[in-house]
This record gives sequence, structure tokens and C-alpha cells, in this order.
Amino acid sequence: MINSTKNNIIQIRSFLEKEEIDGFIIPHEDEFLTEYIPKSSERLAWATGFTGSAGLSIITKDSAVIFVDGRYTTQVKMECSTSLFNFENLDPASQENWVERKFKGGERVGFSPKTLSLSKHLLLKKIFDKKSIALVETKNIIDKIWLDRPKEPSGLVIHHSIEFSGKSCTEKFHSLVKELTDEKADSLFISESENTCWLLNIRGNDLDYTPVLRCFAIFEKNAKTTLFSNHNTSAEIEKHFNKNNITHMKIGDIEKFIKIKNYKKTIFDPKTTPLEIAKIIKLNTASQIQKSNPCSLMKACKNSTEINGSKNAHLRDGVALTRFLFWLSSISEKDEVDELTVENKLLEFRKENKELKSLSFNTIAGTAENAAIVHYKANKKTNKILRRGDLLLLDSGGQYFDGTTDVTRTVAVLSGEKDICDEKKDRFTRVLKGHIAIASSIFIKGTKGSDLDPLARKYLLEVGLNYSHGTGHGVGSFLGVHEGPQNISPSGTQEIKKGMIISNEPGYYKENEYGIRIENLVFTKESSDNNKLLYFETLTLSPIDKTLIDLNLMNTKEKKWLNDYHQEVCRSLSPFLNKDEVKWLKKSCEPIR
Repeated sequence: MINSTKNNIIQIRSFLEKEEIDGFIIPHEDEFLTEYIPKSSERLAWATGFTGSAGLSIITKDSAVIFVDGRYTTQVKMECSTSLFNFENLDPASQENWVERKFKGGERVGFSPKTLSLSKHLLLKKIFDKKSIALVETKNIIDKIWLDRPKEPSGLVIHHSIEFSGKSCTEKFHSLVKELTDEKADSLFISESENTCWLLNIRGNDLDYTPVLRCFAIFEKNAKTTLFSNHNTSAEIEKHFNKNNITHMKIGDIEKFIKIKNYKKTIFDPKTTPLEIAKIIKLNTASQIQKSNPCSLMKACKNSTEINGSKNAHLRDGVALTRFLFWLSSISEKDEVDELTVENKLLEFRKENKELKSLSFNTIAGTAENAAIVHYKANKKTNKILRRGDLLLLDSGGQYFDGTTDVTRTVAVLSGEKDICDEKKDRFTRVLKGHIAIASSIFIKGTKGSDLDPLARKYLLEVGLNYSHGTGHGVGSFLGVHEGPQNISPSGTQEIKKGMIISNEPGYYKENEYGIRIENLVFTKESSDNNKLLYFETLTLSPIDKTLIDLNLMNTKEKKWLNDYHQEVCRSLSPFLNKDEVKWLKKSCEPIR
């Protein structure tokens, strides 16, 4: 891989010479600015070897850097050569410091306006302007030299029926027209594929784990929608489009379309709209409103059909995961089970349910030091055998027509309570206490994700520890496993609202030794006693490993929460398990004292 990456960088630098530019910016995102991308868009991975879902590289004639967030600080060191790259944090201050150190001033740095958002471009421009460095729009030079680049996906367009969506296009259009009317706008440019799919009650299979079609759309005040995608459509989809006043055009027609329409006022989100399209909107509309797409918040607040569907999806998923955990408990050291076997075995259990459409992301199955890599993906080179006394961190999920799941369990490998060291028990228990603090929280309307986040970190911080990722992310309904605008994190500015589905996943990672994460999905409910108060109900159904708990650290309320949760897990899952599985589940869910 290092030799391959080295050759790719040599080719990039050769191209810099030809184009007479001094550097090139390579973001992880593609033309649709999404977190998850197809193989044809893995430009950052091709150029650097880094396979994480968030990052940015700048390659110059004599240096190279990869910026990554806290989830990937360990992974990037494993995948990329220190002889080729500097590793920096993915934040504006770190980017500015690197530019200050590496450039003299007066250089020209290229980028593709298709793969940077307007907001990201303005941020980078501000950084580079301080050194009088020109940002130069170019073609994507990676596409020119990546000779065996896979073909762009163009899968099916699928109707997502009201049986699962809970709301017709007409109902959604009505709410969106009101948003445009309030803003005195005549159009909304929808840059996010998930938002378009949600609004039009369609799904796709362009990506391995996220059921979207890569597309853009324009919604007008008269409730007419134009979908821009390069997909072919079936007679059923054409009928659905005609019924709902939806026109389908090619992506290459966007500029011509906007010019002809000559809108008076267009809303678009500068954080999710590619610079190239933002410039087209600015040049060809009388005025613009730059703000978050209202579809994002509407989509995040699930209706009762979506919530009930999520419950059903989690029941199916919980059966599969619990059957897997029973299987795992029956193995012995002589079986020499490894991470890839774990990954494949869990998939087998999920596939036994015919309603599974796909996984919701690449399964993370890491043991020992691999578990300390937040978004680890096992391969033949890194694959480890499960050993007594180690921990296994297993993060996985499924896509079903009625819901998307995401669950993490950390379990003791081949072990009982006496096989686990006190330190691991201490850390696991502190993570569990943080998880319970979020799950059992009651909060007033208007509370933001940043207000809740300290509850999850409190017990780790008491002993000087922390984790470098957010505590929770939004989750879609047969859509993205990572969905905004809601999240629970230090930067979570979105108010937590009724109907939102959010992950609850504090963790702890000791580099080169072990990792711990406990994740359930929860949804937000309104208190029946006081409509100004909200609380969470847990969706995920699977036992939490009691052998890893230091009971001396747990208070009475925390023990009651865990016992109540396990009682619900046992009650819900037992009817779908065989006798041996039920026996194991009952023991796993026995109350703690």
C-alpha cells in the first residue's frame, strides 16, 4: 500500500508541475458532499491510503498532510506512512497552523469546486488569504490520473411507500411550502441526497449501506419539484412522479434550468451545497437565503409510523445480535475465532431475517488493541484471534424498510468476571454510568445536544479520562445511519425535539490496549405529566455484559435502570429464540444487586 500511495503522490506532483500550481486539496467528500461515498469517489483513499469517513489532504510539491478528526487519530497512523504525510486534527486552527508552517506565501493551490461546499471554500480561503495564497479552481486532477477508477453508480430508484414513510409527498410538500412562504422565497435548492429521498418518498441503492440515490432537487413554492439525477426510472416511479408533480432531469441540466427559471429568492444551505452549484445559484437568482435546509429538521422528527417501524426493526435486529452473542458465549479458545469470523457470523444471523435489506455500515469487530481504533475495519493483515481476558468491541447495524439500526456491545472474550482486570471493569462501568445518565435523563424543551453531552462524560472525567468522539448522532428511517441536524456532543447546537432518533454511545479507548463503547438508539418523547419536559425511550434490544461491571461503582438508580432494561430485553426477545438461547438470555438479564 505504501509503495502504491507513493506512486500516486508522484503522479499528483507531476500533474501539479503541468498545471503550474503548488498544491492540491483532496477532501473525503465527493460531488454530493456526503459522509458515505461509492468506490468511484474514494479519491482521498486512492491518494493517501486513508479509508476513514472524514478527512482532508493537501499535497504540495514537497510536502503532504492528512487532517482527521478524533475518531481516526489511531487509524490514520496505521494506514498511512509517516514518511509521506503529516497527521493533523481536522479543525480550522490545525489547518491554519499547517498552512502557516508549510507555505512561504504567494503560491497557488488547486481544488475542485464540485467537492468543496461554499462554507468550506470560504473557510479555506480565509486561511490561505492570510499567507496571500491563491485558491485556484481546477478539474479534479485525481480523476485524470486514477486510471482504474471504478464506474459511477447509477442504481435503482425505489418508491418508499406510505406504509413505511408515514406521510405522503403532499403532506410533506404542504409543510415545506409554509417554510418557503415564511421566508418569502420562491424556491429551495436541496443539496442533500437524504433530504431529497425523504421529501419525495424514494430510496436508491447507489451506496453499499445507505439507501439513497445520489441526487439534487429544487422545490418551488407552488409545490412542484425537479429531481436532478442520472438514473433511469421504472414505470412505477414515473407514475409516482406524475402523481406528485415531480419532474426528473439529468444533473448536467441544473445550470440551464436555474438560468431559465430566474428565481427571485432561493434558499440553499452553504454547508452542504457544492461551491460550483452555489455560484450558479448566486449568478442566476435575484437573491438568496443561506440557511440550513428545513427538510433536515422535518426529517429528523420522526412521525408515529416511523417510530413504530423503528421499534419493529430493532426487535428483529435485537434477535439477530442476541443469537450471535449466545453463539459467541459457546466458543472456546481452541476454536480460534477471529475478528473476520465474528463479522461474518453476525451477518449470517442478520441475514436469517428476510426483511434485512443491507447492513447500515461496515461492521466494526475489534478485539484487544484493535478495539481502541474507534472506526476499525478488520482485514486479513490486521485480523486478530479472540483471546481470554480481552475485550471485543462490536459495532453494527442493519437497514430495513421500516427502520435503520446501530448498536455497539463490548463483551468479555471467553471470560468470566475473574478473567477481566480491575482497570477494564472500572472503565467499562464508567462508560455504562454515562450511558445510563443519557438514557434516563429528563430535560426541558429547548435543551441542546451540548447540554446533555457532559452527562455521558462525567464519570470518566472524574478520573481524568475522556473520549474523542461525540456521544450521539441522529439516525434516519431507512436512510443514513448518521443523520443531522441533531447530535449529542460538545458542538451539538440543535435543540433536541420530540421524535428524534439519536444514538447514545459513550466510550473509552486506551491506545494499543483495548476499547470500550456501549451504544443503544433512543428516541425523544414528551412527558405525559408535563408537556414542557422531554425524555428518551431506548429502542435497542440486546443484553449488556454484566461480567464487566464493577458493582461498587453503581448506585441504586443505575442498577434499577439496567435491571429494567434487561427485563424488557428478555421479555421482548424470548419469544423469538430457541430454548438454549432463552436460557442464556435469562441468565444474561438476571438482576444485579
